[in-house]
Amino acid sequence: MKFRSGAVAVLCLAALALTACSKKLEGTYKDDLGLQKYEFKSDGNVYVSTMGITKESKYTVEDKKVKIKNGDDVTIYDLQDDGTIKGPLGMLLKPQPGK
Repeated sequence: MKFRSGAVAVLCLAALALTACSKKLEGTYKDDLGLQKYEFKSDGNVYVSTMGITKESKYTVEDKKVKIKNGDDVTIYDLQDDGTIKGPLGMLLKPQPGK
């Protein structure tokens, strides 16, 4: 009986680990000046708007890193514990309240 309980525990931990690796963001994030807006969708798409120009890209989340792929270029952002996203050159994106 101990073996069965241990096997179930291991399977549960493995499932949690896989879920954590495939985490998705959802919602809108903006910088303090309102120049950058990132709209993350649960399907892995992100819409990045800079001064009114919007581009569609793909994103993944792994180990507190948000990787946004635009063509062959990949930009890596840090997912902070407070829910903000820290980008290149210290840019800080904050989650916006839902409508």
